[in-house]
Amino acid sequence: MIPREKASKIATYLKGASDFDDILGLKPALLDWRPEPSMWTIHEHMVHLMDSEIATFHRYRKAIAEPGGKAIAYDEEKWTANLAYHDMDLRDVLSTFKLLRKMTAAHLSSIVDRDWSTFWFAHDVRGKITLETWISDYISHAATHREYIDRNLKLNAQRK
Repeated sequence: MIPREKASKIATYLKGASDFDDILGLKPALLDWRPEPSMWTIHEHMVHLMDSEIATFHRYRKAIAEPGGKAIAYDEEKWTANLAYHDMDLRDVLSTFKLLRKMTAAHLSSIVDRDWSTFWFAHDVRGKITLETWISDYISHAATHREYIDRNLKLNAQRK
């Protein structure tokens, strides 16, 4: 990936943090509504995004500081079920998500001229993840959860 492509990816990654600003304006009943027993609420999606961003912030930093270091997966279903997600303040959740993305994007911008394929971590489930793969994955991750949230909003509107 050339520096211009990296800069574009960084901008897209950072923009993903603001794609959830509307969530704070939703009514609590809508945030906590579950379309089906197997589906997450909007609140759960948001806390998951924060948890995932915390995990990936560490993985990203490990790839830079200790290329090839091990990164451990976590069971997101257990985290959602056992960590009282609905007790977490969404303002704090969104602020944390945005801050981590801002900090990561700033650092990524400082190494845009370096060869990102030399920075990687060894994920215990997915194997070798380079920064080039990592940033695309996390751009996609936020976009996918935005789609799930929009699906919940649409399904809720259809019940009325």
